Amino acid sequence: MSDELNQLRREVARLRRDLDHVLRVIGQEEKLPEQPRPPFLLLDAEVISIRHSSDKMPILLKAEEGYACIYLNDNEGRARGLFQVDDEGSARFEIWNKDQEVVVSIGETKEGAGEIFVASADGKPRAGLKAHELGGIVSAQNSAGQTNVLMLGKDQGGTFVVADAQGRPVAEIATVDGEGIVSIKGKAGYQMAYMGCDENRGVIAVLGKEGEQAAALTSNEKGGTLVFFDPKGEPRASLPK
Repeated sequence: MSDELNQLRREVARLRRDLDHVLRVIGQEEKLPEQPRPPFLLLDAEVISIRHSSDKMPILLKAEEGYACIYLNDNEGRARGLFQVDDEGSARFEIWNKDQEVVVSIGETKEGAGEIFVASADGKPRAGLKAHELGGIVSAQNSAGQTNVLMLGKDQGGTFVVADAQGRPVAEIATVDGEGIVSIKGKAGYQMAYMGCDENRGVIAVLGKEGEQAAALTSNEKGGTLVFFDPKGEPRASLPK
């Protein structure tokens, strides 16, 4: 008799669970008996996987000493997103393409500032945005990893640098003491042309390959002046005379 009673109790409990499931499916949760809600859920494990079928695991949580991460997987089981906190306490979110290359990375630097990197399909960084002690930095790289464009925002003003395929700066726009300047460099790294101004005049200068001045166009209250220099940088002629 006791065994039959226990069997009946188990059957009733199973029927109640089945009924609760049916009520949730048809949207009749309000008819479920009220149950105390636990204040928190504690899962004591190093790896926790969330499945929606026997062979599909879209979410995986992993915890180790000083490290925690969440993987987001696609239907093929490939990791496509990663949110992690490393052993130094830095947080980072990464997006991976189907070839498992990191194409977007959002995180923090060792100094605690923010940074964003965007990569091409082969995982090579092509653009970046970060905060540095010098200011805000935006950069763009070519396929070889050389920086071709750099923009820096500082308290004193901004700087915009353009580089060649090897990463050598060839043009720069900047502010110096509140005034704007433009500098053009040759392949050897020497400044070949310059444009600047102050509160009284504007200047355009053309330089030789060794940096010596070859010609200059300036303006003042009387108009413009064009000056020509010899190979030693000494003025030789001017217009108007």
